[in-house]
Amino acid sequence: MMDNRLKQILSPVFKLLSVPVKSLEACDSYVVTLKDGLAIELKESPSEFLTVSCLVPIPAERFSDPETLGILLQTNLLDPPILTGAIVEQQTIILWTRQAFLMLDQAAMLQLFNRFTEQAQRMTGWLALPLTTVDGPRCQDSCRLSGFS
Repeated sequence: MMDNRLKQILSPVFKLLSVPVKSLEACDSYVVTLKDGLAIELKESPSEFLTVSCLVPIPAERFSDPETLGILLQTNLLDPPILTGAIVEQQTIILWTRQAFLMLDQAAMLQLFNRFTEQAQRMTGWLALPLTTVDGPRCQDSCRLSGFS
């Protein structure tokens, strides 16, 4: 069954989070809520691929700021890609990645999850910073996404 395969692929993440795998129902997707409230969805989509995604809150002033959006477009990571997009209707940023099941042994699954959550948390923190006033620079080097790798 596909959903059992998903649960098996995600078992290293569940163990990392101290979630008893045997107590989980077989589902087509799981949502992990981090301590800071960020919700990470782990889903089989399309078949035999894991898609990891989360919606990142963004203040309205940031969403309409061309410099912020320009910087966000530069945050896409490679190997495997973690992509940044915008859902205009919801004024929300979506962060997502996809990896074939056959590429996800235990170590690769943990690396992907840790890398994704770190990226999402850094982006959330950066977007929460207010834009500076007209008196100062709009964005200093210290608030750029230079911490992303």
